Amino acid sequence: MMKRILILSLTLLTLVSCSGNRDVSSYDVVTNSSRIFTFEELESIGFKKSKEYDVSGLEGATKAINGFWLTDIGGKEYELRFYPSHSMAVSLGESLAQEVTGKDGKIKKSDLTWKEGIKERRRIKGQLGTSSGGNSTGPKHGNYSIYGNVVMLCEGPEIISLEVCWKLINALRELE
Repeated sequence: MMKRILILSLTLLTLVSCSGNRDVSSYDVVTNSSRIFTFEELESIGFKKSKEYDVSGLEGATKAINGFWLTDIGGKEYELRFYPSHSMAVSLGESLAQEVTGKDGKIKKSDLTWKEGIKERRRIKGQLGTSSGGNSTGPKHGNYSIYGNVVMLCEGPEIISLEVCWKLINALRELE
């Protein structure tokens, strides 16, 4: 038990010290790219699929994947939603991304517009630097980003998750 407390304390201390001076204003939430990305291109840069979702209820989407990608700040979980174009990703995908991200992101099935993947979007509160404990749950993805035709839900508290999104965006930019 003491070992767990020590590990949790060190993890929390690292998160707080690393996130204290981040400038999230340098990260755009929506960035246009004329490139139409495929999941296979993400696999080529090391993205690993954990689960593929049924997108029949996700208007306009062609594919939705939950998975992880290793960055210099560790392995992070993402939910990626693919659309035929950037304009469709923004017009059809942004409001749904906003619905499930951030500290007030919806995690109850009855509150969601698109219910697929709800289990993967939850985390136990008390993780990732939050002060709540117990058995309550909260949203796993603190923020989202839209790059080209891909809506990305990114793991972590808001300030860290936007940076997590941009780690993946910068890797995608190298493909262009």
